[in-house]
Amino acid sequence: METTELYYPQIAARAGPYSFAQGIEIEVFSAKSSYFDWAKIRFTGQFQPKITLNRKDPAAIQLGYNGVLDDVFTGYVAKPYDGGAYANEVNLKDEMLILEGTIINDTFLDTTPQEIITFVLAKAGLSSMKLSSKVYQTRKKVSIRQQNAVQAINTVNAAWGVKVPFFFSGGVFYWDEKPEQKKIYTFEYGVNILNLNRVGGVWELETVSAPFVKHSHKIAVKHPKISGEVEVQKVVSTTNDSGFIRTYIYF
Repeated sequence: METTELYYPQIAARAGPYSFAQGIEIEVFSAKSSYFDWAKIRFTGQFQPKITLNRKDPAAIQLGYNGVLDDVFTGYVAKPYDGGAYANEVNLKDEMLILEGTIINDTFLDTTPQEIITFVLAKAGLSSMKLSSKVYQTRKKVSIRQQNAVQAINTVNAAWGVKVPFFFSGGVFYWDEKPEQKKIYTFEYGVNILNLNRVGGVWELETVSAPFVKHSHKIAVKHPKISGEVEVQKVVSTTNDSGFIRTYIYF
């Protein structure tokens, strides 16, 4: 079994032309129940730079150890600098921001859901996708009138009578598919579980920075309260008041 030493966590954030490795606090939210991820970069009192950011500037947040960093968020600036609830805060949203700003006004003939979704993504300038390989019966005609791309995908789901999840992960669009998982990470009582509590009908596992865990992943939990393999429903990564990075995993 491979062991990852979780010492000396590192953080890196990018927004527009700027890169930051210190003087910032971050919050990243990703859940199966939400079709988009969001994040915030806050600048601490000691570091409040004069920067200029525009809506849709590219952005990313990375966490990791020993110089090996994983993307916990990729997307774009959702509001101009200082446009959030706090001063010196940048609000971010994943690639769904681009889909929400892309208008679809087309009629599709003898088509499948995968063909329409591929067209919709291409219209938004996005090409990285993983769509269900399930075979769907073609429909003679599907009309989408003046809808943004997210609404259009929901219209596709309705047209075929399906309720399947769609989201971005690592910049790749998934429709009725899950990101590939190469490893199943283990969280163990007294080792890398800081707290484990039942909150609102789900388990909340607090650990150190764990950027490699995504929603829809499987993790192994070894704890007196619960043990076994579980599916992740939500992941929240944040810096606390002391500046330490914490990841909260919900299942």
